[in-house]
Amino acid sequence: MMAYFFAGGKKVNYQEYKQLLNRELAKKVQREFDEFRKDILTKNPQEIYDSACQIVLKSDIAECFSKPNYSPQAAKALMKSPNLLQDIYEEWIERDSFHREDLRGIIVDFKAYMVKTERILSGKER
Repeated sequence: MMAYFFAGGKKVNYQEYKQLLNRELAKKVQREFDEFRKDILTKNPQEIYDSACQIVLKSDIAECFSKPNYSPQAAKALMKSPNLLQDIYEEWIERDSFHREDLRGIIVDFKAYMVKTERILSGKER
């Protein structure tokens, strides 16, 4: 038996629902990156230079979310972050590791944290 979900007022199957949520997640992160970029472009050259590391790291984060493939539960949990780009960036900075290989692990850990938090808040986990 196939499960169906309602998205945007229409009935969709699991794969369509998953793809829809992942597209929404990618758009959310891209909007956040566009806002960050727009803000950076208002800065003077020295401020932009001083922000070079942040620009590169946030660009890498946005790229990781350009084609996400998360479960609907994980995608919805990640979208609850008010600014996912900034949250992942702060996690990366806190770990004091700027290797691109470490970024995927940081995203996996943050996703697990958000999913667990969502379960606790919804009363599905104690």
